[in-house]
Amino acid sequence: MLVMRMPWLPVAAVVVLVLGTSTAVRADEVAPPDPSTATAAAAPLNYVTVAATTTLFAASNAGDTSGWGHDIGPVIGYGRYVTSTVALELDAGPSFVRGSYASFFLVPAAVWSFSTHVYAAARFLVQVDPEANFYLFPGIGGAYSFDKITLTLELNLSSNVGRGKPDLGVTLTPGIVYSF
Repeated sequence: MLVMRMPWLPVAAVVVLVLGTSTAVRADEVAPPDPSTATAAAAPLNYVTVAATTTLFAASNAGDTSGWGHDIGPVIGYGRYVTSTVALELDAGPSFVRGSYASFFLVPAAVWSFSTHVYAAARFLVQVDPEANFYLFPGIGGAYSFDKITLTLELNLSSNVGRGKPDLGVTLTPGIVYSF
């Protein structure tokens, strides 16, 4: 009967629990370094990455839609943190559709790690073979680190804007990052 007299009590309890757990220090978060003790050894991190992209959904500019594209785009890349949360990256790799070579891409990117486990990426696909083309490829991803190894899973939107007739695609990219 106490709850019926105070209907706000369950709401207050939920608010206290959510605020209490969201502001608690998590064991996997690293405390920021003290700027007064920074040395030359605290240079930005370099990393290499290996990933593979596949198309989950595609809609052409003609209105046709399709599901999984039976494609895979393995890439290897190099990145460097230019600030504590922003990295510049360059990936390169081929694309295969149903096991046959389709194209080769360079993938410049700016990656913003705005959380311990979540990042946003402004990627661009620059197709260099068999013909030059350009795609917008923004994404959002999750990351989980084990010392110098990080597992990533990124969801991207893609749009071929290089020929003036944009299309839309949704891709998924699992990857492994090694920091040094």
